[in-house]
Amino acid sequence: MRSGWLLVILVAALHPGTARAEMATTHLLVSAYVAPRTSIDAADAPEAVVLTAADLALGYKDVSASYLVSSNVARGYMLRFSARTGLARAIEVRGLGAPIEVGVFGAEVPRFGLTPHSDRISLQYRLHLTAEARPGKYAMPVAVAATSL
Repeated sequence: MRSGWLLVILVAALHPGTARAEMATTHLLVSAYVAPRTSIDAADAPEAVVLTAADLALGYKDVSASYLVSSNVARGYMLRFSARTGLARAIEVRGLGAPIEVGVFGAEVPRFGLTPHSDRISLQYRLHLTAEARPGKYAMPVAVAATSL
């Protein structure tokens, strides 16, 4: 029986009109949508501020902070600063070119033309203290967020 199958396979292989491979091609178009995404994380930013009698005598407190901004948007991102009321009557932000003043309505700073990547920013906040401020430990009076442009 085994030799019978071998004979059938041999005849099929030698017969010109039997099984032969055909080649076909096709084109497949693939696309993907990547949603714009921007995030900011505190790399070295205090959650609290300690005011001393010397700070009150000066009328301000300087605080340094650094953040890591990650974005996949080539246009850039927007930094949004918002002030928490009570401790500071105004907040000055340095480290983004010209100083920015964050008042009761906050402030926005666009960061244009950046290639998608992570960006480490170092900022200096000058907290102009209210007359009611007293020595002690307080929550950081400014919050920062980042959104895609």
